[in-house]
Amino acid sequence: MFLKKEVADIFENEPYHQFATASNDGKPNICNIGAKFIRDDGKIVIVDNFMKKTIANLQKNSEIAILIRKEKESYQIKGTALYLTSGEEYDQAYKWMKAKGDKYPAKGAIIIAIHSVYNSMTGKNAGEKLQ
Repeated sequence: MFLKKEVADIFENEPYHQFATASNDGKPNICNIGAKFIRDDGKIVIVDNFMKKTIANLQKNSEIAILIRKEKESYQIKGTALYLTSGEEYDQAYKWMKAKGDKYPAKGAIIIAIHSVYNSMTGKNAGEKLQ
């Protein structure tokens, strides 16, 4: 699935978003993400530089949510994540991250297939599925 333009613009242009995962027994975790981009095939890539609980959760439960926002406009993206530490997809993410500086370890790449997008703004359309 490809994100609608207005959603993709916020994802790519705002510096940080919130990334939620859960353990197998339902314990939630949320972290900020800034090392992210959208691939040409529509999948989201998040580079793991310093994650611990997030990666532990992903290894047992691949369902994720991302909250993105710009001022009062916000959306929730839901999808399935795959964590990689080798291979062509990881190499692409590693090179992208290293181009931003050697201080980033780029330990892994989280590849997200988007399943749905929801309106996260207040008002009568709150919670509605957009795609």
